[in-house]
Amino acid sequence: MAQSIRTVRAVLRQRDRFLLVVHNGFWGRRERWGLPGGRIEHGEDYRETAERELEEELSIRVASLAQVGDYAYNGALHRVFGTDFDGTIADFDRSEIDRIGWHTLDEVAKLALDRALHTGFEEMAIRDYLRTHG
Repeated sequence: MAQSIRTVRAVLRQRDRFLLVVHNGFWGRRERWGLPGGRIEHGEDYRETAERELEEELSIRVASLAQVGDYAYNGALHRVFGTDFDGTIADFDRSEIDRIGWHTLDEVAKLALDRALHTGFEEMAIRDYLRTHG
């Protein structure tokens, strides 16, 4: 049986750093970093979901999003898009997000080793984005 896509996530790159967020209260006691994004609304396509979630969670609009891939987590697939982002994030939706942070790839790899990533596919998605989009 084919898995359905449950959420859409986004890799945001700013020079040599990547944005990770800690969503509020969903992941138990231990802080877990993940890619921004969320659930698909009825009638919405995947790219629209990514754009809407970035605007809702981070109050940003991006010029373009490239599809990176689909990643399995928790019995479903999660579609990831990516973009280079040269703006600033002045504020974020604190009802959904506890913290945001820009991390180097080495820092993301360390978070993966420490099991401090939400899904575990964040590092792979970032590496896939770099592989396909320089």
